[in-house]
Amino acid sequence: MNTADQVSVEKLLSVIPVWSKVTTLGSAIGLSDRTLLHCGPPAKNANQLVTPILNSAAVACVFEGWAKSLDEADELISSGEVNFEAAQNHNVVTPMAAVVSSSMTVTEFSDINNPKQRTWAPLNGGGTGADPVPRYGRKNQAAVDFLHFLNKKVGEAIELVPSPNPIPWLPIIDEALTLGDDGHLRHVEAHKILMRIINERLGKPFLGSDVGEYLNKWPFFHLNFWMGASKLILSSASGVPGSAIITSFGGNGNEFGLQVAGLPSRWFTCQATPPLGNIRPPHTIEGCVGAFGDSAITEGLGLGAMAQSYSPDMQKLHQGFSPKDILILPEKLLMVEHPRLKKSRARVGMSSRAVAESQLTPVLELGIADKYGKDGGLGVGIYRPFIKPFEEACQELG
Repeated sequence: MNTADQVSVEKLLSVIPVWSKVTTLGSAIGLSDRTLLHCGPPAKNANQLVTPILNSAAVACVFEGWAKSLDEADELISSGEVNFEAAQNHNVVTPMAAVVSSSMTVTEFSDINNPKQRTWAPLNGGGTGADPVPRYGRKNQAAVDFLHFLNKKVGEAIELVPSPNPIPWLPIIDEALTLGDDGHLRHVEAHKILMRIINERLGKPFLGSDVGEYLNKWPFFHLNFWMGASKLILSSASGVPGSAIITSFGGNGNEFGLQVAGLPSRWFTCQATPPLGNIRPPHTIEGCVGAFGDSAITEGLGLGAMAQSYSPDMQKLHQGFSPKDILILPEKLLMVEHPRLKKSRARVGMSSRAVAESQLTPVLELGIADKYGKDGGLGVGIYRPFIKPFEEACQELG
């Protein structure tokens, strides 16, 4: 690391992320009218967004009351009256096809050492690839109904959990890694810890409710919490001139992109090819959308695919698709062991300069979805971005 990278790394290591609040996106950041936030680098207009994201956008338009029907929502989007912006440009992270609108419930993460440093993430719906959950980009009435359940009923049920005692997140991840999670696709242990906290704070009435039963069923509910915490950690490193430490990471289905600490307003992108993995029959890779989702932020921090050594389940799941060099990548591309992850000793802090100099690109785990927006989630797989954006960031830094 050069001096600038060291400064950025020290800044991200100083962050103590806590789940501090449940609110709505509009209350958190204030969006202009008819604005939706999407994953990955910016898309200038709706024509540059993949079908699953546009499907989620139509569902969101009905949820917000901007349109009375999904057909009317499609027309509204096609007319250009809906504004699309990159979620990470607002310190928001959203998984796969899920868009975020002003009335949607978000969890807020803040830094104990700097409470003004905050990030937000929508609620994750859990579910399977066949379910109408936001991240899979299905467009039907069931998806609209589920948005109401998730944002109204679930959001209201958990609203008081982090108040008045915000919940630290690094101890949850540290413990979960030692028990077999990877910090991105496997959340079994982190979810157990999260649900134990929620159940303890809300008590028996919650345990027996439909919301309690739903959340206890789906470990993926934890993912968006860790996405918010990861974004908080990385965004804190931003604004250090000359630093190549990655602060944003994600794809929008057409492009995969990153930002670095020394150039906080710039995205560097490459083509987003589909992740490689076991795809739900009868589908093939030709019918899969390119790499998308802000859950890649967990990979930009250093967990996920590059934390496979912690997770035998993930090693087995990705067998035949993980590259041979995957287990050496943490030492090559991640700058330090995190001092607050004392049990797992996980490495964090990805450097685009390390990628460019070693010519080793990171390996990511990502969900796979039907690019036509009809059949939802098709599996999970391995994505390795091209080296172009890492090298371009370094060239621009000089």
